[in-house]
Amino acid sequence: MKWSTVTTGVIGLVGCVLAQTDSTPFVDADTGITFQSYTNTDGVTYRLALPAEASGDAGYDVIIQIVAPVTLGWAGWAWGGVMTYNPLTVVWKNGNSAQFSSRQATGYYLPATYDDAKYTVLKGTGANETHFKLTALCTGCASWTDFDGNPYILNGAGETNFAYASSNTPVEDPANQQSSFSIHDNVGRWTHDLAGARSDKFEEWVTTNTPA
Repeated sequence: MKWSTVTTGVIGLVGCVLAQTDSTPFVDADTGITFQSYTNTDGVTYRLALPAEASGDAGYDVIIQIVAPVTLGWAGWAWGGVMTYNPLTVVWKNGNSAQFSSRQATGYYLPATYDDAKYTVLKGTGANETHFKLTALCTGCASWTDFDGNPYILNGAGETNFAYASSNTPVEDPANQQSSFSIHDNVGRWTHDLAGARSDKFEEWVTTNTPA
């Protein structure tokens, strides 16, 4: 299915009202990081850890973790809760590891490469017979320029809506961050507790999990 043929579903992600949060605390055994974690009905888990001082006043780095079944071709995270004009983190299996791709969509077609979000892959990234898993430090995931050209920062002291998408079809070139990939088969959203994701151990977690 071509990207240009699909508008239903992604448009439905616009205008969600915040409600009770869907995320819960989770300690990752591979890294020792305490995340706020959410798992959707397709078995994809989205986890987030923030610095203790994270707020809506200034940009900040985040630690993300995405865990997905190998039966999926790719899994994505939309940081603004919609599919356009906000950073997208797309992840897929690449051999015995996970490949990330930083994207942003400006319409309902293949999202373009997005250079304003920078990722450092951390320990706890890999793949096995059942799942692939990305753990990364991201600079530029929690802040961006919106459709009107205004700066936007996620309020790390509150909660927010995120959106997810995934496809059952493998990407064209798993080793290439700029690979083409098919339109999503599944899409949805959740409410994430950002305040609960904050920790004064953030810098320690980055240091101890950055590969030498």
